[in-house]
Amino acid sequence: MNLHPLIQVPNQLVGAPLGTDVTLICNVEASPKAINYWQRENGEMIISNERYLMNENESSMYAVQMTLVIRKLHKSDMGGYKCISKNSIGDAEGTIRLYETLEL
Repeated sequence: MNLHPLIQVPNQLVGAPLGTDVTLICNVEASPKAINYWQRENGEMIISNERYLMNENESSMYAVQMTLVIRKLHKSDMGGYKCISKNSIGDAEGTIRLYETLEL
């Protein structure tokens, strides 16, 4: 079966207080297998390091859940994030907006 990537974003708006950890989620379906990655809205690629943890969990042969954990949120982390999925047939992207909430 050939399926160009489809992305579904469960939460397009995510709020979190500064200093906390937040998880962004995109659900991808693609066949053949896609290359998945995260970008800031300015096009800057997100690289795994001690603050950015990226994971992919396969839920079926062609479905993957992409997660991006951002640790110890800074002011500069706020804004738009894109999950991008590309395979030989096409590509798709989803957008998530991260905003600052106040501590309860």
